Amino acid sequence: MLERDLKRYAAYFRGWCQAFGEHESIYRDETGISWLTASTQLGLVLPKPMIKQLNREVLLREQAPAVKFRRKCIEIGSLEIPIAKKHQKKARKLMKKILESGDEVHVFLTSHLLYSSGSKIITFSSKKPLAIIYKEIGTMRIRVA
Repeated sequence: MLERDLKRYAAYFRGWCQAFGEHESIYRDETGISWLTASTQLGLVLPKPMIKQLNREVLLREQAPAVKFRRKCIEIGSLEIPIAKKHQKKARKLMKKILESGDEVHVFLTSHLLYSSGSKIITFSSKKPLAIIYKEIGTMRIRVA
């Protein structure tokens, strides 16, 4: 099992975020979840109802719950984000690559014009987000099985 701390960020103003940037998509599954990959980051585009659940799990607590990359899903507190069977290995492999890079790992929300209005992307990145938009709000533990 691979385990590390992530630096967690929030935008100074609600709704603000930087663009995810150029990427490849791994897939979009029947739940409406899309995975985005780039050389230094991995993104998860979640449907709006899941973003609300995520905010409750992460932002309404003093200590953020651990992110657990399991074979079939990602767990964040009581929120389970399913990973389609045919993409489970690739998703875990990409996350492990980012965590094993030796660089600090950051987690924050981004957006992209190609995805529906209001969609937010949970972004795991070895590059720090823009300081003009985000402030560091703490850490978060990540475990990849």
